[in-house]
Amino acid sequence: MRRVIADLDRSEPIRLAASLRAGKKVPPDATELLADDHRTVLGWFKWYATTPDPAVRERLVPRMLTALRAHMAAEEELLYPAIGRLEGGSGWEQRALAQHAGAKEIMHRIEQEADEPTTNDLVAKLEGELEEHIAEEEAELFPLVRRAALDLYELGSLVAARRVDIMLELRTRGASAREPAKEENPMMSISQTDAREYFVLGLKNAHATTRQGRVLIAGQVERLQSYPSLKAKLDTHLHEKDAQLKRLEALLSSCGESPSVLKDTAMSVGAGVAAVASAATADEVVKNSFATLAQAHYEAAAFETLIVFAQAAGEAAALRPLQQCLNESRGLASFVTENLRGTAVRFLKLRAEGRQAKR
Repeated sequence: MRRVIADLDRSEPIRLAASLRAGKKVPPDATELLADDHRTVLGWFKWYATTPDPAVRERLVPRMLTALRAHMAAEEELLYPAIGRLEGGSGWEQRALAQHAGAKEIMHRIEQEADEPTTNDLVAKLEGELEEHIAEEEAELFPLVRRAALDLYELGSLVAARRVDIMLELRTRGASAREPAKEENPMMSISQTDAREYFVLGLKNAHATTRQGRVLIAGQVERLQSYPSLKAKLDTHLHEKDAQLKRLEALLSSCGESPSVLKDTAMSVGAGVAAVASAATADEVVKNSFATLAQAHYEAAAFETLIVFAQAAGEAAALRPLQQCLNESRGLASFVTENLRGTAVRFLKLRAEGRQAKR
């Protein structure tokens, strides 16, 4: 038996990322989001410096470092390049990157250090460097961004979603070897052999379900005429479906397995029959929206469960591609949900005008 953590709250940031990408969540101002990060991390440093409990300090270190890495990476990938493109911004970009490099060196030394007094000194040194960097960033860099012709909310959406992805990636990789297990979830005895068996079975089922979803989406994209935004979204998701199938096939191949031809065929035929049935109705586009929403939620549930099985089976390399699939399915579900009323209104309007409305 192998003891693993049931990470029940892992799905929450994924929902945030999918919702931001789908436009369901109101995006934050990028500078305000990053400034809030600053306050949070500096608060952890103060907590570290004032707590008398060594166990608390030991738990705080990996959390601080993981959060800092995600914050820095989001800035380096999205904020700083935007600053570098501004007039007079290239110097600020290089300066900020150099400050990050210095902080990362100290962070690396903290992770390598086993002696507590030395760790305390390094944490204090890191806090001092970050305070100087944050003060400069908030006093000079952020105002430069606010004065520029940048969409801070669009940038904030990208930063928030990317930061969630990086946090997940760091946790999956075990970026901080000292990161403690999540205490709010109980330990459970789980058979790794059983988990792997159901992981492989789940991959085959997910492949068949994704194939079914592709048939469903492809039929709609081919027939849609009067709903351009819906058609564009479904066309994009059709490409995501192809990528999902490739990911699942690669994971099956790494396990020495292949998709189930019987399941794939049965699910595809079922989707085709459903599409023909919907095409015969006067409100085809409305019924297809219902089917797409149900399919997206079903796929998301399958990927969510597969992530648990992969984690329990020790298949760490599978987590990232499965999270991508989960994000994409939730993104489609969010889009269809947010646009159901608009689709219904457009359907009625087209009908009233005597125009093509069913598709």
